[in-house]
Amino acid sequence: MPRSLIKLAQEGTDEARRRLFAQVSELVIANLDERTDRELAIFSEVIIKLYSVGSPRDRARLAHKLASQVNTPPELARKIAEDDVNVAMPLLAQSPALTQEDLIDFVERLSNSHLQVIARRTDLSPEVSDAIAEKGDRPVHRILAGNREIKLSRETMLSFVKYATEDVVLREDLCLRSDLSPAVCRALLPLVDDETKKRLRSIIEGSLSQDQLDQIARLKVLRREFGDALNNPDMTLLWREAERAEITVNELMILLLQDGRFNHAIELLSARGRTAQKALKDAVFNGKKDLVLRTAEKAGLDTPTFALFAKVRCDHLKIPATQGSEWTATYKKFLDSTAQTKQSRCGDFQANRREKKPRPTGDRPGRVAAM
Repeated sequence: MPRSLIKLAQEGTDEARRRLFAQVSELVIANLDERTDRELAIFSEVIIKLYSVGSPRDRARLAHKLASQVNTPPELARKIAEDDVNVAMPLLAQSPALTQEDLIDFVERLSNSHLQVIARRTDLSPEVSDAIAEKGDRPVHRILAGNREIKLSRETMLSFVKYATEDVVLREDLCLRSDLSPAVCRALLPLVDDETKKRLRSIIEGSLSQDQLDQIARLKVLRREFGDALNNPDMTLLWREAERAEITVNELMILLLQDGRFNHAIELLSARGRTAQKALKDAVFNGKKDLVLRTAEKAGLDTPTFALFAKVRCDHLKIPATQGSEWTATYKKFLDSTAQTKQSRCGDFQANRREKKPRPTGDRPGRVAAM
């Protein structure tokens, strides 16, 4: 141990102890990966003894540096986790040094503010999440229900359904989970709107994928964050705002179609697909499928987005929904064919480059001129 640390330890004053804590913490943080287990154990023992006199700033810095370290001594990790939540947050949120047993212990003893941080962890076991659900308050329940990286037990989700009768946010987060059981879906059905009912019934039937659930969650976030800007009737300005907000053309099209703004969706599609608006509108309303397919492909519409567009078209024109399914199937084949054509051209180009042979040395123009 450096002499300066020994001198501080010998002083025995609170100020000296605070400085000693700060300097030992710096030693722990520096070259952490190179420390032996023995060195870390010694440092940990010293820091724990001095912990009560360490300043909040020094404790928070130590917690931040140790948060993602695998070799953090467990005793030190537990000590920091029990600190004020503003200090403990980074370590509580992700430290691999904390076991599931540690987390259950914290849930039983620590505040709801600590539980809010723990509830965001992506490695929670069902046992820990059950404990959090039982002990936590409404904000904790919302965070836990919105943590779609973990699996919740059937019992926890059914208990959340009861709370969801009076908590709209919890209800929405719960409905977007991919681990909903048929029993939980059926329990939620009386609480939700018609659109969500359809989605829950689809989950019961096993027809919604995780990607689709992720997209639903993403669209809800966009609608909330994009806010009033989404109501702009000028599609040129709306698209500029969308680009600044990193909203894709597929996402914006879906939002417009969900809001029943079919004509605005056509306007956006014509702009992004580089087709005259009048010509595209005529094609959409009069069933000129080829122009619509080409425009959608140029605009970069995914098949699911085009499927929604085709469905809304059928609803708007009051024509059989089977036509929407036919258009979608044709669009999928069109995209596949276009992709194959591009791949073939790329292959031909590469083949032509490989077949090209260098000229013989004697045929070089410079050589002839010299002769």
